[in-house]
Amino acid sequence: MKWGIIGTGNMGQVLLHALTSSKAVKEKDIFLYNRTFLKAYALKEDYPDVHVCQTIDAIFEECQFILLCAKPMEIVDIAYQNKDKLDESQTVISITSPISIEELTTMFHHNVARIIPSITNRANSGVTLMTFNEKLDSSKKAILIQTFKHFSTPVEIEETHVRIASDIVSCGPAFYSFMLEKMIVAANKQTGIPEDVATVLAEHMMIGLGKLFDEQIFSLPTLKEKVMVKGGITGEGMKALEHSFQNVFENVFHATHAKFDEEKEKIANHMTQFESYSK
Repeated sequence: MKWGIIGTGNMGQVLLHALTSSKAVKEKDIFLYNRTFLKAYALKEDYPDVHVCQTIDAIFEECQFILLCAKPMEIVDIAYQNKDKLDESQTVISITSPISIEELTTMFHHNVARIIPSITNRANSGVTLMTFNEKLDSSKKAILIQTFKHFSTPVEIEETHVRIASDIVSCGPAFYSFMLEKMIVAANKQTGIPEDVATVLAEHMMIGLGKLFDEQIFSLPTLKEKVMVKGGITGEGMKALEHSFQNVFENVFHATHAKFDEEKEKIANHMTQFESYSK
C-alpha cells in the first residue's frame, strides 16, 4: 500500500516520522507533496527513500491512502480541484477537526476518514482520534486502525465530540506545557531556584508521571490520593489550586469551541462558493 502526505508542515512531519519510525509504512511507500517543493524535498535528508512529488496529481495517481495535512480552507480547494482523480480503491484522510465526515464525503464522493493526530505521536505514543464515513469498507477501516496502532492508541470518536476530544488530545500538550512554564516561573520568582533547574525537574516529573499511567501503576484518582497525605503540604497546595482553577478549563473549552464554530462557518461558506463556481 502506498501512502501520500499532502502538506509537510508540523503535523505532516509528525505523521511522516511516526509512520516510518514505527515501521508502520516503509519509506519507499510514502509520497510527499508540499506547495513549496524544496520544503518537502529537504525531508529526504532524514527520510532518503521517500518520494517527493512536484504535483498533487502524482499523489492521487500513486497512492491508495492520502493524508491531507493542510489547513481546512486548503483542503476544500484540494478537494474540488482533484475529486475527479479519485476512484473507489482510494481513501482520503483529513487530519483537521472543523471539516466533518459528512463534508468530506460531499467533497470527495468516495472513501473518507478523519484521523486527528497529536504531537505525542512523534514519540510513537499518545492517541489518534478516528471518525469514518459509512462508505468506508471494513477492510480499509481495519488497515487504518492497524497502521496507526503502530505508533498511537486509535480511538474512534463521534462527530459531536470531535472538538472536545481534540482539545484533550491535540491541544492538551500545549496547555500542559503552558501550565508547567507558569509553575517554573513562579518557582523562580518565589524562591530564586534557577529556571533551568526548575525546568529539568518539571520535565522529568512529567516523564515519570507518564510512565506511572503507561504502566497502569496508578490512575488519576489513585495517584492524587497517594501523593496527598492527609494534613500534609500537598493538600494545602491543592486547596490553593482548587481556588485558582475555578472555571479555568470551562473558559478554555468555550474559547476553542467558539473558534471551532467560526472555522466551520467559514468552511461551509467556502464550500458553497466553490460549488457555485464549479457549476
